[in-house]
Order: sequence, then structure tokens, then C-alpha cells
Amino acid sequence: MKRNEPHKKDDNPLKVFGSKLILVVAFLTLFLCLLPACVSAQNNNEVLSNAVLAEKVYLQLDRDVYTTDNTIWFKSIILNAYSHAPSTFSGVLYVELISPEETIRDKKLIKIKHGIGQGFFNLDSTFKEGVYLIRAYTEWNKNFETDFLFEDYIQVFNTEQDDNKEIPIRNVTLIKDQANKNRLKASFNPLAIDSAHKNKLTVIVTLGDKKDTLLVKKGQDKKYWIDYPIPTENQFVTLQMQTENKHKKSKTIVLNEDYLDFQCFPESGELVHGLPSKMGFKTLDANGQGKEVQGDIIDEMDAIVTTFKSNALGMGSFLIAKADSTKTYFARLMPQALENETTLYPLPDVASRGHVLSVEKHGNNMLITALSNYNKNDSIFIGLSFRGMHVYNIKVKLKDGIFKLLFPATNLPEGIIACVMKDNVMQPIAERLYYNENPKNRINIALSTHEKRYSKRELTHLEITTTNSNGDNIKANTSVLVINKEQMGQMQSKRQNILSWFLLNSELKGHIENPGFYFNKNISMHSHLDALMLTQGWRKYHYAKLYKALPFKPEANLSVSGQVSSVFSKKRKKEAKMTMITFGENKSFYNQTADSLGLFKFNLNDEYGEQMKLLIQSSNASGKKKDFNVLLDEKKSYPVHFNPVKTVVKLDSIIYKFVEKNRQRKEINDEFFVPSDNVLLEEVELTGYNLTPERKKIMERFGEPDEVINGDDIREKEEKWSYGLYSVLQSRFSDKINILRGPDGALRAIVNTTKEPTLVVIDGIPVMYYDYTHIADIPPSEVSSFEIIEHAKNFVSLFLEVYPGTKFPPTYGNVIAIYTYGKKGLYGTTRPVGIMQSSIPVFSEPLEFYAPKYETIKSSDWNTPDLRALVHWEPIVKTDNDGKASTSFYNADNEGEMMIVVEAVSEKGEIGYQIIDYELTAAKNK
Repeated sequence: MKRNEPHKKDDNPLKVFGSKLILVVAFLTLFLCLLPACVSAQNNNEVLSNAVLAEKVYLQLDRDVYTTDNTIWFKSIILNAYSHAPSTFSGVLYVELISPEETIRDKKLIKIKHGIGQGFFNLDSTFKEGVYLIRAYTEWNKNFETDFLFEDYIQVFNTEQDDNKEIPIRNVTLIKDQANKNRLKASFNPLAIDSAHKNKLTVIVTLGDKKDTLLVKKGQDKKYWIDYPIPTENQFVTLQMQTENKHKKSKTIVLNEDYLDFQCFPESGELVHGLPSKMGFKTLDANGQGKEVQGDIIDEMDAIVTTFKSNALGMGSFLIAKADSTKTYFARLMPQALENETTLYPLPDVASRGHVLSVEKHGNNMLITALSNYNKNDSIFIGLSFRGMHVYNIKVKLKDGIFKLLFPATNLPEGIIACVMKDNVMQPIAERLYYNENPKNRINIALSTHEKRYSKRELTHLEITTTNSNGDNIKANTSVLVINKEQMGQMQSKRQNILSWFLLNSELKGHIENPGFYFNKNISMHSHLDALMLTQGWRKYHYAKLYKALPFKPEANLSVSGQVSSVFSKKRKKEAKMTMITFGENKSFYNQTADSLGLFKFNLNDEYGEQMKLLIQSSNASGKKKDFNVLLDEKKSYPVHFNPVKTVVKLDSIIYKFVEKNRQRKEINDEFFVPSDNVLLEEVELTGYNLTPERKKIMERFGEPDEVINGDDIREKEEKWSYGLYSVLQSRFSDKINILRGPDGALRAIVNTTKEPTLVVIDGIPVMYYDYTHIADIPPSEVSSFEIIEHAKNFVSLFLEVYPGTKFPPTYGNVIAIYTYGKKGLYGTTRPVGIMQSSIPVFSEPLEFYAPKYETIKSSDWNTPDLRALVHWEPIVKTDNDGKASTSFYNADNEGEMMIVVEAVSEKGEIGYQIIDYELTAAKNK
């Protein structure tokens, strides 16, 4: 009875948790006002970490293995880090696709509404084969370092095998020399990733947390070689070569294929003399993957203390009934590789004085046991927290060095509970993470198809019902993924899903192998989750620290911000009025006066595409245009850091079969694709053309113009917001010329009818490549004519004049001839005052998943096969007030079992995951 007496000192745990949840909701609603208080919030025993203010970002990918003819589809979900309710903070999500060279290959801005968005990345033949990293974050996420950064690694394979492709890093050999020391030899071919590389090559060797940078010369065999000493204690070495032009390629090598890493983790931090101590363990193979093992725990006298056996992921636990600080303990694995060879793995030393905090599942309760081998009758504190917030705190007294508490776990939400034991001055002395299984906090998803068996290309109807734990219908935002189970089912079961991400991956640091394993409804998961908490969760919890400052503000919409200052001083001495025009789907105008520090921010309307051009006009208080310095803020990405173990890819049989099927599918599809390369060019007739000496000179060198735009016509279309020649051409003559921003940031005029490069000549004077950024600023008032010469003569000689030193100039191209009234070329024109041009990324336009629709099928249609493994992708399917939704899709031709995967999130933050199968048979009637 005494064990339960401390409950009288506090309210009912469920009531306590409910009141704290209400407090958190109010706290999060007013977070901007309360940010200063967050820093010191731990003093009020309510908020342990202001990570409760963070956002969790999750991307549901359609798979994690692709070929270069695929599209990467994803749904994005942003939830509040504490309550898991859809976040109302951020409306902009940044999603990046990072190449094996550790550079950002593509980047998308995703529109987020009520915490939900969707997007895609298109792959093509320019993507190199290898391991890619997809990551996602909001601007607000940057306040919390990388703790809430979403990351997922995918594999990309070429659709066509190239047996003759050059390998960048090869001939990797580990050699043991006469002194019994290891040396690593490897050759590098920088031309495989950078055809312009000429001289020395930079090679970075990474061993553990140590990096060594080498500058390597070309050898007599015209290859770059290294011969590098490798310490015997290292298991992996990462080689990265970097060319003169900053092209990179990395490769991680396993040094010992038979290597096993056996790691031990005492339950609450340490083994303590005289106390029962639970020990979590984890075994990794040479590739960093969990290895199933069993064995004995022995002491230094070879006496068996206990035995252990891991799960399939190499994790488990064992109990040392009474740890002894005078003894040394070892783990002995069996069976051994060789009969006469035994490897012993030492356990951590046993502390002579200390504490142990043990947490076990006891029916529907948590049994919390506090132990001390020297504080026999002292007062201690036991606290429970959930995602950075206190949910229970109690002061108790040890009796003979022990106290036990039976806590009703059903009153706590599902997820990781942090348990802490503190001394009488509130200093932590033992900690333990415990996973509380409480599925009643999830959405129940019922799926049903109209039939159990469908034929090829037949329409499948899917019904979805979402309910809460009480059986009440609830509204939810769901996604529907339909895949061929034989090709993609096993990969789907192993990768992360909405449950594993929000309940595990997003809260624990490090890589969790096979996260989907922990949410298998068919078997009890408690022992496996507990092993994960003892190992992966050992001092690696995202809610364990307080962030001192939160400088990054939530980004609710697209915006442009920056600072304006005087031309001659960094300080803005006079009032600056800012006018901004954006050239999205519709032109938008914005006006603002910079503040006393010269800071300004324009909140923009939603725009979709890739880049949007904008113009900022600065003027003084009276409205007179002035040349102020305008510096726009740049939103920086996180630094790129690959997990080296992730670059060690072993192609298992499932992935190999899937890639081969994709390659075969592409070969078959290509046979039925008939390209159309015929382009009809309109005949252009020049009438009333005044052949001036300047025009005659241009025509003799490059040919007659195909299009002439008179300067008067340009000025007639000029509007008050126009900031130069290109702005008028882009907005009013887009049918004749396209204005794009090049890699160097300069606006360039591109001829619509051809894909050939385009060069500019002004008054007969070629514009050099470094001056192209100034062409856009030419005032329309200075232009007498703008002319386009397609497939110009003598283009090679002009290109070499503009880009001197080019070894392989393009053979064909276009010429734009601009004639001005000053007849002095580019520098004979004047630039508008107070004008700044730029461009910003905007929201990625959602792409609808395409699949054939077989409303009516002719017998000839069966001649074209449909071999898709990804049958259907519908990222947003909303259930109504009755929890109902339905969708339909046409099947492909692959017979066998199909798998339907549905993930869901409710308006309150309940999440759910469900799969069903159905059978696909041969067509009934062809």
C-alpha cells in the first residue's frame, strides 16, 4: 500500500496530462510572444525543451529504388512536434534531391496547406547511377539544427547498362605489408566526372571522424594513384575525389567483410555494483546492418553469467542479476567462425557507486524501479516527460535503496516516454527511454475493394473509412499507393512509413534499420521496441536539450526580403521607398517603405513554376528614383553530409529483380514509341526593310533576319513598370522571343523556334559573355530595331569571338541584332536609375500522376503492353465527415498480387497506416 501513497500528492495522471496538453496548445498558439520565455521554461518544471515548438516533416515516397526513366512522387506532411496536429506555422517546404557527388541536384518549393503538400522529381538519363539523398525542411526547422530535418536515401539505377562507362574510383586494394600494417591503394579517373580536369587532383580520405586531404599528381600511366596507411581499428574508409572544377565523387569501402561490431548499452547509463542491471545490445555486420546473433555473457574466469539472443535486426537485452565491480564481463558470440578462434567483446566497467532506473511493461502499466547502492533512504524525484513536456513528476523516498512505482501507461499517449531519476537537489542521476504502445491514439483505416479478384486493365474501386479508437467516424487526409507486390512489396514493408517516422525516426538520432518492422500488427512488438530504446535511444533523444535562440521565423508564404542602404554607405541615411513588380502568371505590384534599419519584406501571392522574375525600384521620400544599394536575403540550405555507410550498396535479389524488370519494361515501351521530329517553319517575308550600312554589314556576315521588331512597337508596348528592353519583350513579345535566366544569373534572350545557342550583336559590335547581364537594362527608348537571325552564318567565328579560348564551339546558332540610336554598341546606352532585377524560386507546380485509362479496349490495344509496377499514386484523398472516401484506378498487365498502401492523418494529429492485397488475373476478354 505504501508504494501507492505518493499518488495522493498529485492529481490523477490522466487529469494532469490533459491539463498540460491544454497548456501546450495555448503555448504553441502564442509561441511568437512566448519565445523569450521558452529559453528559461525548464525552470518552471513544465517545458523541458523548446523543441516542443518544432515541426516534424515527413515525405511519403512511392518507393526507395528508381531507374532513370522514373518520377519520384512524394506527399509531404508537416505536424507540430509535440501534439502531431497539422502545423499552422509554415506554408513553404523545401525539398532537395542530393546527388552521389553530394551536391543539390534539384530543389522544390512545396506549397503547404493545413500541413499537407505534394510534389515530384523527374529523373532522366542525365542522372548518374548511385545513392541519392532526399531531404526536406522548413525555414522554422533551422532553429533546431538538424534534429527535425527529414532525410531518406534512395537508389537510382540506369535504365540501360553501359559496360563501357568509365569508373571514377577503381582498383581499390587493401594490402598488408611486411610490417603487418595495412595500406590502401586506389586509382582515380577524374575525367569520368569532369572532362575539363587537367592538373592535380584533391583526394580526401575519411577514417572515422578523421579526415586527411591529399593533393595527387598524375602518374606515368596517366592515372592518379594513392597508397595510404590504414589503422587496423577502422572498419570503413571513405575516399572522395574533387576535381579542379569542384566536381566530387565518393566511395566508401568495407575493410573487413567478416567484421562484427557488438555494442552494449546499460539500461540507465551504467552498470552498478550490487544492483540488477539490464543491458541492451546491438550487433552490426561489415556493412553496418544488424546481424542476428546469440551467445553468453561470461566473467574473467570464463564463468557463464547469463545468455542472450538477438532479434533479426541484431538487437536485444539481457539481465545481470547482481553486477560486481571486482569482475570484468565479456560477451562471447557463437558459433565462432573457427573452432580454435574466440572473440570476446568487453562490457562496460561496473561502477562501484551509482543508481539504476529500470522501466518494464507490466500488463497495461509501466513498472518503474529506482535503485541506489548508497542512497539507501534518501528522497529522490521521478519524472516522466513526453516530447519535451512534463507529464508526471513525483517526490519519493527510497527504502533500503529501492522504490517501485506502477504507472497506468494507458493514460499516456503513444510514443517515446523519457523517464528520469533526480537526486534531492533535482540533478539527473539516471535516465531511460521507454516506448509506450497505445494504438488507441491512431486512426483506424478500413479498406475494401468491390472485388477480391480483378482482371488486367479492369477498373478497381477502393472504399476508405477512417475512425478513431472509439469507432467514431473522423475526417482524415489520406494517400493511396498501389504497387505490384511481387516487385515492390518487400521493399515497402522494410522502409519507413507514417507511423515509424512520426513515432520513432523523427525523435531518435541516427539510422533506424527496417523501421516498418516495428509496426507489424501480427506480432507483439514490445520486446523489439524496448531493444531499440535501450540501444538507439541511449542518450540520443531529440527533446533532450534546450535551444538558446530561435532566430528563424515561420514562413507562411513566398516572400522577398532584404536591406537597402546608401550607395556610399552601408547605413541608410534617408527614407527609401520600395516598389516591386513580380512577373509570375500575372504581374503583381507591391509597395513598401524600408524601416529605420533599411529592412524590408514583401509577402507574395502564391506563384507556381520554377523561377519568377522580379523588379525592385527604389526611390527617396519624394518619390524620385534613386540608386540605393539593395541586398536581398538568401535562404541557405543545410550543409550536405552523407552517411558514409549509406554509400555502401549491396544489390540484393529483390532490388536486382525490380531494376531488371524496369529495364525490360523500358525496352518494350521504346519499341512502341514513334517519335515525331518534323517541324514546320513559317516563311518570313521582309517588307519595307531599310537596309542601312549597319544592317547590310550584319546581313553579309550572319544572313537576313527572320523576325524584325521595330523600336516604335517596343515603346508602344512599354508600361510604367517596365525596367528595360527584356522586360517588354518577355511580357509583350513572348511569342517571338523568350527571356530566361542563365547559369551565370544573367537574363538571356532565347529564340523560341530553335534550341540552338543565341548570341547578341549591338550596332554590329558583338557583346562579350561577361557583359550579357547588362543587355536587359537597355532602355526601350534607345532601341531602333530588334532582329532575330535564325541558323546564322559564320556562327562559329562569332562564338569564338564572344567566348575566346573555347575548344569545341557549337556549329549552329542564332544571332540577335539590336540597333540603337546612338550606334555605339552596349556602352552607348544608358541604364535606368534605381532599378534592381532578380529572380526567386516559387512553388513547384503539382504534377498529376499519369496512368492509362481503359474505358474502352480494342483488341489491337493489347499489342501494347502495360508493365507498370507502380499502378496508382494519389497523394491526397480526403474522407468526409462520415469518414468515407472512394477512388478508382485501372490495373496494368502484371498478374499476381497487388498491394494497396494507405497512410492517413487527421485534423487532430492522429495518424494511421493500412495495407490490403487483391489479386490480378489474366483478362477475361481480349
